[in-house]
Amino acid sequence: MDISFLEERGVLVTSLSGRIDAVTSSELEKSLVAKIDGGAIKILIDLQEVEYVSSAGLRVFLLVAKRLNALKGKVYFCSLQKMIEDVFKVSGFYSLFSIFKDRTEALSKF
Repeated sequence: MDISFLEERGVLVTSLSGRIDAVTSSELEKSLVAKIDGGAIKILIDLQEVEYVSSAGLRVFLLVAKRLNALKGKVYFCSLQKMIEDVFKVSGFYSLFSIFKDRTEALSKF
């Protein structure tokens, strides 16, 4: 899994690629928690290049959402591939999170 960050319109855009699983989720958690601890309260997670998300990855997304909710922040998701979209639907994440078709749409909602 690769993680990259950039700031766009006051939002921390987090682009992920590869697999988010039991092996890689701890790296993702540490990176996102560090950004939140550093003051990021608006985070967009772009999943366009993600091919797989396990329950460990979903747990990281829940943790990030809880931390941001406590800070009155927001986390949005965008650009889900079909397989990832299916995982989000089956797990109930579609009812928990704001999910957008692309980065432009998501950024306009912050």
